[in-house]
Amino acid sequence: MIKGINHKVIEVTDTDNIYYGKAYLLVRPEYEEVEEAVLRKEAKKLLSQVGTPSSIKGKRTVWYWFLRLTPAVLSGALAGVLFGLFI
Repeated sequence: MIKGINHKVIEVTDTDNIYYGKAYLLVRPEYEEVEEAVLRKEAKKLLSQVGTPSSIKGKRTVWYWFLRLTPAVLSGALAGVLFGLFI
């Protein structure tokens, strides 16, 4: 139990997430009598929706932008050359 908490606690040690090792979920009082297997199944389903923290996900490398913008630059250059040939 967590100090000062009088709720049933589900501890999930296998979170299937590289950033989080354990999760503690507090069960609402009206659902404390539900079977533990059902609670664990719902806890795993909830934790599977947890993604990468936004501070880590937002970082992009120079290579990412280079590969992303190269096709646009090349097609613009090709359009400029073709346009120049027909004038």
